[in-house]
Amino acid sequence: MNPDEAAIRNVLDRWAEATREGRQDEVLAHHQDDLVIFDVLSPLRYTSAAQYRDSWESWQPDALGPLTFALQDLAVEAGADVGYAFGLLQCGGTLPDGQTFSDTVRITFCLRKGDGQWKVAHQHVSKPIERG
Repeated sequence: MNPDEAAIRNVLDRWAEATREGRQDEVLAHHQDDLVIFDVLSPLRYTSAAQYRDSWESWQPDALGPLTFALQDLAVEAGADVGYAFGLLQCGGTLPDGQTFSDTVRITFCLRKGDGQWKVAHQHVSKPIERG
């Protein structure tokens, strides 16, 4: 793994850790302010870090104890100033009523390097639709 791929992996590991540990001020620390996020939950598209941050209260579960928020099978590629990563994200925890939840979603990140730092320019979280 080259140094830029390792740096991208570190950015994404820190994102997952901050989310898992509820450190909201750090979740978007390595995201561009003008990024675009396609999320698995409505409204599906956010056009800034501020817009995404403002939506958290409407969908963040009130979980008790530790959360699961773990990147799996992450593949990372890096060029001179553009990189990407994709893999799976395992989410889960325990709700206040004692029920547990667990889900695996797909995740893709596109990153740009500026001033020696990698920042997420696009984040896409999705889940297949079950056909019945």
